[in-house]
Amino acid sequence: MTRPIIGAPTTRDGYLCLADRPWRQAWPDARHLPSRWCHSRDLGRRIDAWLAWLAPRPHGRWLLLDPDPITFTAALLALWESGQSALLPGDDRPATLARLMPLVVGRLPAEPSPEDTQDLSARDSLATTQRETDRNSAGATVVAADSEAAEKEAVVLCTSGSTGQPSLEPKCFRQLDEELERHAALWPLAQTAVVCQVSHQHIYGLLAGILAPLCHGAPFCGDDSRFPEVMAQRVSEATSVGLDACLVASPAQLSRLPQHLALHHQRIARVLCSGAPLSRDDAIRCERLLDSPVIEIYGSTETGGIAHRRQSSGDLWTPFPGVELDLNDSALKLRSPFLARPEQWWDQADRVERQGEGFRLLGRRDRLAKIGGKRVSLTALEQRLCQHEVVQDARCVDLDLRDGRLGVVLAVAGDALPQQHEARRRLISTLREHLASEHEPSAIPRYWRFVESLPLNPQGKHDHATLRRFFDDLDDDRLPRWLGAVDVDDEQRITLEVPERLRYLEGHFEGFALVPGVVLVQWAIHHARERYPALCAFRGVDRLKFQKVLRPGQRLTLTLKRRTDGIAFSFDSPKGRHAGGRVRLEARHD
Repeated sequence: MTRPIIGAPTTRDGYLCLADRPWRQAWPDARHLPSRWCHSRDLGRRIDAWLAWLAPRPHGRWLLLDPDPITFTAALLALWESGQSALLPGDDRPATLARLMPLVVGRLPAEPSPEDTQDLSARDSLATTQRETDRNSAGATVVAADSEAAEKEAVVLCTSGSTGQPSLEPKCFRQLDEELERHAALWPLAQTAVVCQVSHQHIYGLLAGILAPLCHGAPFCGDDSRFPEVMAQRVSEATSVGLDACLVASPAQLSRLPQHLALHHQRIARVLCSGAPLSRDDAIRCERLLDSPVIEIYGSTETGGIAHRRQSSGDLWTPFPGVELDLNDSALKLRSPFLARPEQWWDQADRVERQGEGFRLLGRRDRLAKIGGKRVSLTALEQRLCQHEVVQDARCVDLDLRDGRLGVVLAVAGDALPQQHEARRRLISTLREHLASEHEPSAIPRYWRFVESLPLNPQGKHDHATLRRFFDDLDDDRLPRWLGAVDVDDEQRITLEVPERLRYLEGHFEGFALVPGVVLVQWAIHHARERYPALCAFRGVDRLKFQKVLRPGQRLTLTLKRRTDGIAFSFDSPKGRHAGGRVRLEARHD
C-alpha cells in the first residue's frame, strides 16, 4: 500500500499537494499576463463567491459542466473547500445530462447568482470565517490533511464502458495527489505557464491543465486555446513575461498543427500529449516545429497515467514510477497508486509486447475506439443506431484513418434501403440527428454503408475483414463501394454503389456527373478477376451496350457469369439495365 500523499505540507520543485490548498498560497507575480490567464490575482475572490452561493444550498455531489477553465476551477475548488464533490460530464448531450442529474443534488450555474454576490465585503468575510472554521474542525472538509479525508470523493468522471453503457469513475484526493506528485517529479512547472488545448472535463485535461499548475502556483490559460493560432498567441503571451510554456494537447490537435505557425522564437518547455497514440511522423514533425520535446502519456480514466514516452528517443513506453506492470500473455495488467485499490491488479484490456524495461502497445482487446483523443464505445453507438425504426443491425468499424473518424455498416429494412444519392443523404442526416442527442459530433460516424444484412463468418460472428472491405473505396478513389456479394446458381451478384468522390466523375460532365461507360467495363473486369483468379490477360469486348446513365450515389447490382472465353456481365438497378456485354479474358493454366 502506498503512503498517502495528502498530509503535512510537502514540496517537490515548488509543488504543493492538494491538502495544502495551493490556490490559497501566494503565487508568483503574473500581473502582466492578460485576464484570460488564471492566477492568484482573482481566483480567491471567485472561489469565495461560489462558497457564498453554496452555503445555503444542499450539501453533496454537484454536476459541474463549464467550458471556461477559470469558472470551472473556481467552482470546483469551492466545492472542495466546502466539503463537497463534483460530477464532471464528458459532454453536454441532453441525454447525458438527463442520465446524470438523478445522481447529484443539483447542477452548478455558469456563475453564482447576483443576489449571492451583491455585498462583496460581507461575502468575503463569510468565506474567510468558513475557511477558519474548516481548518479548526478535523475532517470538516474534503481537502483535509489526514488519511481518512484523503480517501474521500473529489470528482466523478464519466467514461465509456466496453459494454456500451457509460460508467462513472470516482476519484479520491489520494489518487489525484499521487499522480500529480509523479507529474511534478518528471515535469516540474517552475517558471512555467500552462497552455491547455484539451477539455478539463476529462482526467488528462483536469490533471495536466488545471491541477498540476495549481499545485505549482503556475498560471494556466483560461481561454479557448484549441485552435492553433490561439494557442500560438497564448504561448507568445507567456514568453513575453519571461515564462516557459507547457503545452497540453491531444494527438488530433498535434497531427493538424499547421506548418506555418511561427513558434521557433517562443519558449516551449515541453508538449504533453494524451488521449491516443500519436504517430511517429507527427511526433517528430511537432518536435521540429515547436522546438520542444513531445511527451506522450498513456493511461485511462480508470487507471490514471500508466506510462510515458518520447518517440524521438524510441517507441517504447516507460511505466510511471510506482506503477507495477504484469505483461504476461500479451495482456496488460497493473497495480498502481493511482487506482482506487492500489493493491489489486487491474486488467487494462490492451494487448502489449514486452521490450526490456518498457513495452509496445499492440491495440485494444475490447470495442473502444479513440476518436479525437476521447474514448468512444462502438457498442454504445451501435445500440443507439439500432433503436431507430429503419435500422435492423449495425456494426461500427474503426478504420484507423488519419482523420480518426469511424465507419458504420447498417442493415436497413428493404423499403428504407437508399437507392439514390438524395435518399442516402436524407437517411444519413436522420441517423446523425438520432445519434446527436447522446453522442458528441466527433463520435458520430463519418462513413456510412447500407446493406440488407450484415456479413457473418461460419461461426455466426461479424467478420472484421469483410466489414473493412465495405470501405475499400476510401483507399482507392477509382473503385465503387462494395456492399456485398452472393452466388446464385452459376452467377455472382455483387452489390455496388457509385462513390460521390469517384475520380472518374471529374469533368464527365459539368453539372451532370455520370460514370463513363469504359469505367463500368473496368469494374466488371476487376471483380471478375477477384471472383475467378485464373482470368488474366484482356483480349477484347463483345456485345457491349450502354443503356442508362449511372449517377453518383446510385446503387446497382453487377452480375458476373463465367464463360469459356471470359465473362458475361451486366449492371442493373431499380431503374433498369445500365450496361452489359462480354469480356474476353485469357485463362491462366497452372
